[in-house]
Amino acid sequence: MKNIYGVVIASALATACADPSGLTSSSHRDLQPVARASSAGIAKYAISGTISFVGGGAPGQVRTTPSGQCFFGNVQVVDHLEGDVVGPITFDENERAPCDFSHLTGSGPFTADVTWNGRSGSIAGQWETNCVADASQPIGLSCDGTMNARGSGGLDGVQFHLKWGPGWYPFPYTGTAFSS
Repeated sequence: MKNIYGVVIASALATACADPSGLTSSSHRDLQPVARASSAGIAKYAISGTISFVGGGAPGQVRTTPSGQCFFGNVQVVDHLEGDVVGPITFDENERAPCDFSHLTGSGPFTADVTWNGRSGSIAGQWETNCVADASQPIGLSCDGTMNARGSGGLDGVQFHLKWGPGWYPFPYTGTAFSS
């Protein structure tokens, strides 16, 4: 049973397939608004890039129910955003899966210190994911999800909505930055 938990945790947390040396730097480019909501004075910017795995910790909480559900709580996973939004991002993960890992769901808060469109600051928000079994992926799961965040500091007044996946690290992301 301990061996299964080791594999499960490694799979769920992505600690087994990271290559932080694969991080690439992004050259700065000015982003042009793709649309402007003139009545609200808010500009929308299309954004895209990748999310690479850097490292992860052990779950602070692991629970298995008699019905075969596995829960992993208080897990910190550190990733790196590249592309239009660049910088380190830390996810606080809470995950649930059947213990056979035929699928997995997760959610939680995240924080990041990033640069976007020549502005640097912090962002914080919520993320969620849904993973399904996929033998073509390194750990047997294909994941996608969303992230919503608000900026502070140099990014005050900016909101981000990102969709990432499907697949496995490095995840592609696309989305929108809304700036007032």
